[in-house]
Amino acid sequence: MERLSIELMPDIDRPTLLVRTDYSGAPASEVEFRITEQLEGMLSGVRGVQQIESLSRQGQSLIFLTFEWGFDMDIAFLNVREKLDQARYLLPNQADRPQLVYSSASDEPIATIALQLANVSNQEFSNRLSLKRWADQVFTRRLEQQEGIAQALLVGEVQPEVQIRFSPRFIDRYGLSLSQIQQAISDANIFSSTGELRDGWYRFALKIESRIESLDDLRKTPIISLASGRVLLLEELAEVQMAEADPTSFALLDGEEVLNVLVKKEYGSNTVEVFETLGNILTEIRDQNPDILIEVIQEDASYIENSISNLLQTLLIGGILAFLVLFLFLDDARSPFTIGISIPVSIFLTFVVMFLFNIQLNIISLSGLTLGIGLLLDNAIVVLENINRYRQKGLGRFEAAREGTREISLAVTASTFTTISVFLPLIFLGGFEGAFFRDLAATLSFSLIASLLVALFILPVFVAQLSKNSKSKGVLSTVSEGLDKVVMAYERNLGRVIQNPLPIIVFALILLFGAVFAFMTTEKTVLPPDEPANVDYLVSMPGNTALRSAKQAAADITEILMERTGQSNILSLGGYTDNTNLKSITNEGLNRFTLSVPVSGFEEAEEVDRIMNGIAQTYSGWSFQKMEDDAVGAVGIGRDAPVQFSVVGTDREFSVRVAGAFNEFLNRNYREIQLDLKYPQRIQAYQLQFKTQELLSYELTEAEVIRYLESLTRGSFITDWNRQDEQISIRLIGERETNLDPREITLDVRDKIIPLTAVAEIARIDEAEQIERIRQSPILTYNSDLTFMDWWWDGGGLQQLVNRFMQQSGYEIQIRGSALQVISLLKELGWLLMISVLLIYLILAIQYENLKYPFIIILAIPFAWIGSVFALYIGGISLNALSFMGILILTGIAVNDSILKVDFMRRYFDETGDLDEAIKQAGINRFRPVVMTSMTTILALIPMLVPFGDGYVLRQSLAVALMGGMITSTFLTLYLIPLVFKWTNRGNSK
Repeated sequence: MERLSIELMPDIDRPTLLVRTDYSGAPASEVEFRITEQLEGMLSGVRGVQQIESLSRQGQSLIFLTFEWGFDMDIAFLNVREKLDQARYLLPNQADRPQLVYSSASDEPIATIALQLANVSNQEFSNRLSLKRWADQVFTRRLEQQEGIAQALLVGEVQPEVQIRFSPRFIDRYGLSLSQIQQAISDANIFSSTGELRDGWYRFALKIESRIESLDDLRKTPIISLASGRVLLLEELAEVQMAEADPTSFALLDGEEVLNVLVKKEYGSNTVEVFETLGNILTEIRDQNPDILIEVIQEDASYIENSISNLLQTLLIGGILAFLVLFLFLDDARSPFTIGISIPVSIFLTFVVMFLFNIQLNIISLSGLTLGIGLLLDNAIVVLENINRYRQKGLGRFEAAREGTREISLAVTASTFTTISVFLPLIFLGGFEGAFFRDLAATLSFSLIASLLVALFILPVFVAQLSKNSKSKGVLSTVSEGLDKVVMAYERNLGRVIQNPLPIIVFALILLFGAVFAFMTTEKTVLPPDEPANVDYLVSMPGNTALRSAKQAAADITEILMERTGQSNILSLGGYTDNTNLKSITNEGLNRFTLSVPVSGFEEAEEVDRIMNGIAQTYSGWSFQKMEDDAVGAVGIGRDAPVQFSVVGTDREFSVRVAGAFNEFLNRNYREIQLDLKYPQRIQAYQLQFKTQELLSYELTEAEVIRYLESLTRGSFITDWNRQDEQISIRLIGERETNLDPREITLDVRDKIIPLTAVAEIARIDEAEQIERIRQSPILTYNSDLTFMDWWWDGGGLQQLVNRFMQQSGYEIQIRGSALQVISLLKELGWLLMISVLLIYLILAIQYENLKYPFIIILAIPFAWIGSVFALYIGGISLNALSFMGILILTGIAVNDSILKVDFMRRYFDETGDLDEAIKQAGINRFRPVVMTSMTTILALIPMLVPFGDGYVLRQSLAVALMGGMITSTFLTLYLIPLVFKWTNRGNSK
């Protein structure tokens, strides 16, 4: 077990690839036209692509390719990469090469570490630079050398660059152009291999190296030889200094700037073990570097370890409770120990198979084993009870063991394989259901097969060797006598029900209609909301916001949160932090940052939500989006609003008017609905159009003007300075005012001062910060205030209204949102249930070679569903993927008791032809095993209901659905199944 990989959730690799292309400085409309549209056209022909979605935003294009579930993503990656290589010539020269990102669960950081210098200011550039160099050259390398750690990424690090600051008027005095200065510096930093020289028997490599070794070398770079013969050096023309480049990310801890390190593990490695290794190496590094503060501020391993540990405790307690039930029902004190071997043997064999098949130990797979702990005893209980029945008839130990096992083997085999059969559709249907629940299905199936083998082959040997003829005395005898009285009472009640079936039928119908109401009104979600450990918000500021402003805003909001909540270790990350993580990339931007507030429980989380809502009202132009738990993303459902409406059309300004008309249409024909743009942020930009005649008259070229403007804004890149293990950019930057307005810029060239407005028309434009496309069609998406339940009840009517509007207006409206995804998921799970029932019926029909008796047996299934729905409704638990899985397991379990009853009645009726006596004897002989098997399963689930420890909400959903169904199915099986058996065989009785 220690060698199994441990994770919180199954490792579901969503079949999604991201193509990211950077086009620095370009507005969203330009990115869409010149990058996104070109790449979408090429990528649409890739085999296996189901859907293409894209986001075009300032300076960046993001294209999401969704493939079919089960498609080989390695092949998909190669196919997409081949298409991107072919499409490279279609893109602008200024655009970077498209980057292909495939994100899996391993790309999520397992820990976030904050680094700070002790006893010195962490704001000064020199201190931050020394910390960054230590982290890059020492710290991250030490971490990546450890087993299980794949990558350590820096966030918020300072990036040094050499800035050559010049005065345009000063260099124009010497008749120099910017291109001349750039070329001179580039020529001073050359490294090349030009071949080799031959000298007889020897060869000598010829290496030309003219590298810049220091800032003094750069300052002494000769630029031009003057007429007087003096060489003009760079330091005479410009100021050369090491400075901070424009930052691309920041990290704040409690409002103070820190250097963050995101630690990622290797694929398939054990998260808990990797974090333990990380803790050991951090302790060692702290001891060696006392002047550096190293703090782990976020990690997943503790939560995973606690969740798995708590689930293992429930597994142990549930097994003990199920074991104790045996003492109450069995006469012989040795028998419970005989049966009890089923649990450890089955669990041991299951762990062996999990290791061989590389199945993770996660909360889903372990829940399957915990749910099945009571089931592991069922087969052994039934076999032992049947052997004891033959012993009471006077047979010897060996003969009773042989005959009892032979008679019941068909029934227990049928019940085991019907339970396992409910998981077969998961394999054939594939998709999310198969990926998410495959571990649970595997562990439960392996354990049940192991328990069947133990019951049929090991248990009879133990019984024959260890059982005695004597009856137990004392407490066990008293309990046995009490159970005999219960059996007799049940026999009398069953007789009354068969004589007067109307009350039990009315009661069953009332339960049925009540369950329908409970199902319709129960909340539907993807996963149950777990007790939060952090509250995360994504804050988006106006599109033109600089990163420094976003950092200041993050610090201000952090200060408010610390004052009002008293919390510490509030982490804020902004800018571009992790280019390999699919989830991070979509939420990144220079005007965006995330806030992560640690909390303890729902009350503190609600308090943080109230404070953030108040802050959002203060900053009305900003967007505050609460980030849902990562587990929701893991199951394949996005974080969109429940219901969204998308207007399809190339003219987005016109799409705004169409959306307004559509909103009015809904208000008239449905009710007042508020529609808000999904991406409301706008950006201001300057658009320049050169005047070709004026450029000629001033003897200027467009390239010269662009180079000049570039030097005034972000600086013209010249070359890279390789300093030890660092690569530092060298940029040429002109003197500029703090507030730069293109309409006030002058060009100091050719001994002239030329206003930029003289050679270019300058207009200020307003456009969307992000532009969305789906299936290669431009769309404008609006979030509605419709809830999930609104769509649950009125989805059909709203779809008809949308179709009517499209017919009347001629414009296409698409409906999207998380509510549609959840309902689609629930429908798929519903089909899964139906297919499982059909499989159970077919298996039983094959085993019994009869169509009537399997139909009687599966009648227990709907009454089991009734109990599950009622239990979820009463417990206030949502109908989610986990509770649905409990219902699926219940579908296979519910028929087990029916099989025992029907199998006995069928055998007795075929042998004697006495229908009433068959029903009576089945009640007497099968009451004890039916109640015992149900009691062991129910009691084994009780520990999963106790709300303690991490992850209890997840296991609770499974247990409540299964326990509620077991109670109703057991009760109704004892009365309704015999009643239906009598009705269907009435014409055949003697």
